[in-house]
Amino acid sequence: MRESRLNSHHEVFQRYEDLAQMLAFRYGSGSQGIIFVLYDQLIALRRLLVQQPGSIVLRAWVAHLGDRLRQRYEDEFPAAAMGHPTAVVRTDPVVVQYSRAAFEEKYRSVMDVVQPETIELTGPVLPAPVREGRPYMYVIDEDGRFLLWTRSFSFEELVFGRNKATVNDVPVGHPMLVPDRLRASAAGEVVFIGGPQVRAVVINNKSGHFRFPPSSREVIVDCCRRIFRLPDDAVDVFIVGGFESRLVERTLVLADEPEPVSGRVEV
Repeated sequence: MRESRLNSHHEVFQRYEDLAQMLAFRYGSGSQGIIFVLYDQLIALRRLLVQQPGSIVLRAWVAHLGDRLRQRYEDEFPAAAMGHPTAVVRTDPVVVQYSRAAFEEKYRSVMDVVQPETIELTGPVLPAPVREGRPYMYVIDEDGRFLLWTRSFSFEELVFGRNKATVNDVPVGHPMLVPDRLRASAAGEVVFIGGPQVRAVVINNKSGHFRFPPSSREVIVDCCRRIFRLPDDAVDVFIVGGFESRLVERTLVLADEPEPVSGRVEV
């Protein structure tokens, strides 16, 4: 039985590896398609690990895949953001505020749809609208609350961008999850493994609207410990390397901003 399980795991691993090699051969070693394959493979193996937590082989493969994906995210350098409508309003941890004027112009028109679909996760058990194994958009706000938009999207959108994820033809954006204060300490996409009890998390800090520095990793890990009660080895965090502050020209002048509105997103 043990040998059969090992062979079964090897077949899963090899199938993904063969696909990644084919994509690299056809489109080059830097192909975004390879990230898609690695992400899907990591989630598949994380699910197997939930079923067989004592498997040393699975743990080794998961760690190996995590390292490969982390390197690819660190090597990803988006174009420098000039005139970015944000400001850093706090350090340790960094809190970024998005422009009220930009938010009202771009997103206010669909908030009556998005806000009722935004919830706060307060523990390790996923509420009914949230599905295990699907990518979601999240924000950790300035108070450390984990906010989630309950509409999932595809893995293609996770890897290649969420430009197809829209509400009434308005592209989704992380500021929509914090409409009152427009402040966040981390944001990106998350996949929960295990349900309804969360057993592992695959998460990144990919937010073009807030553009957090790499230090947001600590905010994310702390949140997963505190809210989902996960050990660090059950959290795969991928930090985009190109979001260092030197690549972001933040132009929001706080003195010109109206005072943030106090309020909470209803669960």
